[in-house]
Amino acid sequence: MDENDHDDNRVALVSGGSRGIGAAVTTALTQRGCRVGCTYRTGHDEAEKLAAGAPDQVLPVHFDLHDESTAALAVERVVSHWGRLDSLILNAGQWSGGRLAETEPDAWWSVIETNLRGTVALARAALPHLVDGRSPSIVLVSSVVGVIGHAGDTAYAGAKSAMIGFGRSLAKEVARDGIRVNVLAPGFVTTDMTDAVSPSARRRIEEATVLGRFGTADEIAKAAVFLSEDATFCTGSVLTVDGGWAL
Repeated sequence: MDENDHDDNRVALVSGGSRGIGAAVTTALTQRGCRVGCTYRTGHDEAEKLAAGAPDQVLPVHFDLHDESTAALAVERVVSHWGRLDSLILNAGQWSGGRLAETEPDAWWSVIETNLRGTVALARAALPHLVDGRSPSIVLVSSVVGVIGHAGDTAYAGAKSAMIGFGRSLAKEVARDGIRVNVLAPGFVTTDMTDAVSPSARRRIEEATVLGRFGTADEIAKAAVFLSEDATFCTGSVLTVDGGWAL
């Protein structure tokens, strides 16, 4: 790989980049010299804080998974600001649990649509620009529950499983354009999304995890950056980063 592939000419767009795993990915990319469009829906202040910590490298961009029309606007904002787009990390998502028999159909389908529709729209909007990018890549942040399933998460696991099928299929479609597409499947990670996990449930998860603990956002970010920047002979791959929970 050319050492200049990671200089300050490289531009990434990270959806859900203002908090949790997305914020860690944004920070990890800037530490490598990349310039990053960091999308937010409600976390404007968090995105601005990231931008203040990396002047001239982080651009806060509004994007709402619930509103497909914001996808093209987010991509255009980044491209117009920095003139190119080299990588896309599709991290934005929303969790809502519940067993199938106990979840109203509208609520169940809302989880599927929220996690998929905006993600697909952002990928679609980015592709024409990635074609002209430098070593272009897409990383979809799915979940280990999308790989092996999880009781009480039929909607969320269904959406994350669909992301895997979408990513692997897209990898075959865009390989001729030199675009790599890979999927990251994190396990249980300490973020605001898992703050609601009860102490007893947390203990059960930790006991079932070979490494005996939840992961950190920084650990997931390292894997995301690897797939996005370094794994130049990987496409259509699904990288599970779950501390051995799925073993």
